[in-house]
Amino acid sequence: MSELWEMDATVLRDAFAAGEATPTEAVDSCLARIAAVEPGVNAVLTLCEERARADAAESDARWLAGTARPLEGIPFGLKDIIATGGIRTTGGSSIYGDLVPAEDACLAARLADAGGVLLAKLTTFEFAFGGEINTHYGAMRNPFDPERTTGGSSGGSGGAIASREMPLAVGTDTGGSIRIPAAYCGITGLKPTYGRVPRHGVMGLAWTLDHAGPMARSVADVALMLDAIAGGDERDPHAPFVPVADHSGALAAPVAGLRVGLPTSWFFDRVHPEVRAACAAAVEVLKDLGCVVVPLDLPGIELAEQVGWTIMAAECASYHEVTFDRLGEYDTMFAERLSNAQFITALDYLAAMRYRTVVQRGMDHAFESVDVLLTPGSPTTAPRFGEMSVDLGDEVVPWLEVAARCTFPFNVTGMPALVLPSGLSSAGLPVSIQLAARPFDDVTCLRVGHAFQTVTDHHKAVGGVMSTV
Repeated sequence: MSELWEMDATVLRDAFAAGEATPTEAVDSCLARIAAVEPGVNAVLTLCEERARADAAESDARWLAGTARPLEGIPFGLKDIIATGGIRTTGGSSIYGDLVPAEDACLAARLADAGGVLLAKLTTFEFAFGGEINTHYGAMRNPFDPERTTGGSSGGSGGAIASREMPLAVGTDTGGSIRIPAAYCGITGLKPTYGRVPRHGVMGLAWTLDHAGPMARSVADVALMLDAIAGGDERDPHAPFVPVADHSGALAAPVAGLRVGLPTSWFFDRVHPEVRAACAAAVEVLKDLGCVVVPLDLPGIELAEQVGWTIMAAECASYHEVTFDRLGEYDTMFAERLSNAQFITALDYLAAMRYRTVVQRGMDHAFESVDVLLTPGSPTTAPRFGEMSVDLGDEVVPWLEVAARCTFPFNVTGMPALVLPSGLSSAGLPVSIQLAARPFDDVTCLRVGHAFQTVTDHHKAVGGVMSTV
């Protein structure tokens, strides 16, 4: 049998059910793994060892008593902008370095109620809007190459999963912060439909763009976690009580006949050739599974990125107005972004909101003829620290010039979007695809992604550095 830290969540759960392993053994194994790879990855900001051992012992008893819950004994981590009662929640900032919330965020409480075992709070860009290196807590290093970033802002969550420190993690995504780390680290990450996962207790960046969602090694694990955290919440006005699908139960449904939209512009306009080739190969896999590929135009899509950046910056400035007088205490990159945001006018913000509807209507029109879209997860592989530039094949540009190009459109529209590995570049770095569907049709993204992973093994790749530890 594999080491417990190597196992996916669904595999661990089966091992617990069969009596082949216990939650305590799984937690011990993950803690040993963390000790072996940290601080080289720098994914863990606060280790919750004492609580994890106590929760694991309770899960041991529940499995013996036959009262196991859906995530019983499965270790997980939380991006450190998600409140945890009695455990510090820094937001990746020194300003809140000693903040200890009185209660859990809604999603954290739901994971605990489902039997999950909180193992660690995970490193992030400051307030999910920094860059390259968090000057308070250090760089989040990519398990495929420690001289490269994991991306952001859920880089700790991406690094923790990719380095096999834990099987499940939660990230947040305002312009791509779940999906960019998933793409760079060779894991699977879902930005659910806007409001599908409540954000009560999650530090905000931009209230009309923020999402929280699961990150794991496989679609099956993502679905398992989403089942536990999805659903409306009275404390979050953006989280409606729309019926929640059985995401895990739906994975086995055949995908033959589903219409996969392949955009003819924007998403593939500025993409490294190896990423493009991996997407083309993924399309052939889906064709073999019986999917019907439909080329399509997306009117207004060229507006999405600028709309997203404008809304994000303006809403961030509003959130942090109360501490703007402490600018010198912020992370260098966050301070720069917050300062620049002061020059966005109300007219700029309102114009972005108006153009947002153009993007949304274009997507609505596209989905009259398709069931899911396929795009690159990221146009490039992960950049190196110090340079933070990326290769598009015919040009090298600053990473933020294109980093959110493929992801921002789905924050602007609120549609669910899933990033999953589609191979390795010639340099041994992960490349990825993205699947997007109609609002509250997260399950279709997951079905197609699961079918892809059933016949491929890209999601099983392990970074060269981590595989030798």
